[in-house]
Amino acid sequence: MKFLFRLSRSYVNRSLLQVLLTGLFLAGLIYFVHSEHLQVWQMRAVFNSVHTGWLAAGFILCIVYIVLQAALYSYAFKSVGAVVPLSTSLQLFLKRNFVSTFLPAGSFTSLAFFEDELDKHKLNRTQIRSGSFLFVVASMVSVFVIAIPAYGILLLGNHLRSIDLYALAFLVALLFSMVYIARSIIRQHGFIYALLMHYFPGLAASVDELRQQYFHTRMFLVAILISIAIELVGVVHLYIAMAALGVHPSIAASFVGYVVMVIILSVSPFLRGMGAIEVSLVYILSLYGQPVLMAASVTLLFRLFEFWIPFVAGLLSFFLRRGNILLRFFPAGFMLLLGIVNIISALTPAIPERLRLLAEFIPFSVTQLSTAAVLVLGVILLVASAFLLTGARNAWKIALVVSILSLIGHLTKAIDYEEALLALVTIIVLLYTSKAYFVKHDIAFQYRAAGKIIIAVVILLVYAVIGFSVINGHEEGIRMSLRESFTESIKTMVFLTGSIRLPADTGNHFLMSVQAGSVLIIAYILYVFMHLSRNHAPDKDETEKAAKILEQHGNSSLDFFKVYPDKQFFFGADDNAFISYGESQHYAVVLEAPVAPDEATAQQLVCQFEEYCREQGLRTFYYRVSEAHLALFEDLHKKSILIGQEAVVDLDAFNLAGSDRKSLRNGIRKAEQNGLHVDIHKAPLAPDVMQALKKVSDNWLQQEGHRESGFTQGIFDETIVQQHTVLALRDRDNNLLAFADVIPDYRAGEATYDMLRYIQDIPNGSVDFLMVKMMEYFRAEHYRTFNMGLAAFAGFDNPSNMSEQVIRFYRDHFKQASRFKGLYEYKNKFGPVWENRYLVYDQLYDLLRFPAVLKNLSDPE
Repeated sequence: MKFLFRLSRSYVNRSLLQVLLTGLFLAGLIYFVHSEHLQVWQMRAVFNSVHTGWLAAGFILCIVYIVLQAALYSYAFKSVGAVVPLSTSLQLFLKRNFVSTFLPAGSFTSLAFFEDELDKHKLNRTQIRSGSFLFVVASMVSVFVIAIPAYGILLLGNHLRSIDLYALAFLVALLFSMVYIARSIIRQHGFIYALLMHYFPGLAASVDELRQQYFHTRMFLVAILISIAIELVGVVHLYIAMAALGVHPSIAASFVGYVVMVIILSVSPFLRGMGAIEVSLVYILSLYGQPVLMAASVTLLFRLFEFWIPFVAGLLSFFLRRGNILLRFFPAGFMLLLGIVNIISALTPAIPERLRLLAEFIPFSVTQLSTAAVLVLGVILLVASAFLLTGARNAWKIALVVSILSLIGHLTKAIDYEEALLALVTIIVLLYTSKAYFVKHDIAFQYRAAGKIIIAVVILLVYAVIGFSVINGHEEGIRMSLRESFTESIKTMVFLTGSIRLPADTGNHFLMSVQAGSVLIIAYILYVFMHLSRNHAPDKDETEKAAKILEQHGNSSLDFFKVYPDKQFFFGADDNAFISYGESQHYAVVLEAPVAPDEATAQQLVCQFEEYCREQGLRTFYYRVSEAHLALFEDLHKKSILIGQEAVVDLDAFNLAGSDRKSLRNGIRKAEQNGLHVDIHKAPLAPDVMQALKKVSDNWLQQEGHRESGFTQGIFDETIVQQHTVLALRDRDNNLLAFADVIPDYRAGEATYDMLRYIQDIPNGSVDFLMVKMMEYFRAEHYRTFNMGLAAFAGFDNPSNMSEQVIRFYRDHFKQASRFKGLYEYKNKFGPVWENRYLVYDQLYDLLRFPAVLKNLSDPE
């Protein structure tokens, strides 16, 4: 049945199936945590008596076990002529093994996940599914092979139970059923094939592909041998578990116990046999003379080797990949937690026993300093945690240094090893994710501020010394030399309690004022250290150079906006190509692809720009990239996502005939009857025309949901609009109702426009009328096509992956996205050809940041 499930899956709603499996996964996770937490806790007691040598051998064998599983995947795919690197197979096994724990019949249903990770190795769907199927078959054959001698041992020892026979019978039946179904489908005969073609006739093409699929028998035999080796590793693991706990190990008990366990695992419908495996294994070991308590301990240690370590490795394979979105939040979360712990730890009493022990090695003054330092470091940690989310390199440096100081401070404050352990984990996480923090800071600003900081520290120190001197002269019983005043000032500034008792009111207010000054200086230091570098505006020469290149090599409807005032430029070495981009929130957002004479130059320029951005501490987006330009980013291993489609109308083919244009035709006729007409104003525009356009534009901006938006479109800048040809829609009294300004389109034979603005009470159908007249004008000017611009979220009617499914759901069910759907439907009635546009990015975290980044760029304010 698994074969049928895998074969028909492409014809079922794939996304819905994965959502369903994911739901079951989460439900299983909840049940798993609830049912298995005691077992995890009990492992602590097991380790108290374990033999470290045997334990180390078990851990090493775990690595061998995981590598063998990866090799099994590799050879299963080789059996169908596909080459998958061991590293990819390793990730595939770890992830599928992890999710299989929480899925019903997890060994089978987990194969529905992570197929996309094999796409980059040029495997087709038939190879992916056939290879995964053979992985399961090889695993079951190996179980059957080692089960025969194990059941012989049970039979000879008169320990064979009826339930063991049932499990073996089910396994054999399942294996032969899978072989029978596969033969029936591939050879296209028999009951199964007829049933499949009756209910799923659309699968005929896939069956044909499967029949033609290359099969390498020798590679599959190697896969079976590897699978047998995996089972033998499991037997050795059980033997090691007994030896590690001081139990007399038995090869027979290890062999039989493992086989019974793996058969239960193979036929288990849920949670990979949890509970049933433990009970059966304890029973088998007790048959060989082991006390129940010791048998249970051996079982727990064995499960650590065979289940828990691969399980945790699978979990880490999800979360500890560089670039994983969660890794952008983990360091900040750890920093925030460590900061809170530091503050609480500094403000709560230390454990007396630890203080007495510490006093034998460290003076009390050092302990006092550590307590104050931990408190201050806690505050710094809270601030730095927020800056970590920006990817700031200095924030990472501060976080690392402060975490190291916190580790030392907790140990020297009161041997607080619990807090120190958290600091150590934070240090490890920060070091692991170091490459994610690259945003540079304004070094020139920091150098300028350094002098101010020194002056501020000197002023505060002088104030403190004078203050102590004044108290020394006016308060009885307080006698301090200048040196003592200086020492007390330093202690107060670093939040230490001085050795001289000051008067309650005056003294406390004075000490608070000095420490408040220290806090302000620390805050300013953090501000200076975190101050980010600013982007520079292009000069006139750069704009002119970009415009010249554009005239030579421009080929897009958006090229006009690549030299708009809100853009920056990155030029090639030969000054024959450039990239147009904007900076926002430490991202460089490139408008489309480079303007270049050829693809090779464009690809080289993209690589140079990526290196430049890395040096500047910027991440990159490429916005509204055409399908033809996606190849520019293949070598950079970037990701892409469909964001919408551009509507391009064939002007020669466009007309108002046909039933599908009836409403449009009626609207045009009505507009003409009402005396509407379109005037064409050539550039440069007259002052009275500009005044009328400004009035309509202001009215349009006052309407709900309308605002100026830049980057991929223009704003009403009179100096720019005045240089454009404008189509003005007027009523019979010559009042201006709407206008559209024509902008240069560098795509050969194509015309486009920028702004289309209208007054609030414009008659129905008026905009349609203006649009049709604009097409007629462009056709008269000998243009072949008319670009109507982007319809965001268009092109998702047949989503190909989960991301597109989510976008489609958002577009169709959320009120905020209704305007995007309406825009698509409006443009679609003109019968355009829809061209896909993409966003190219690096990581999922970047994708989540993109809406805010683009909004900031598009806001002209």
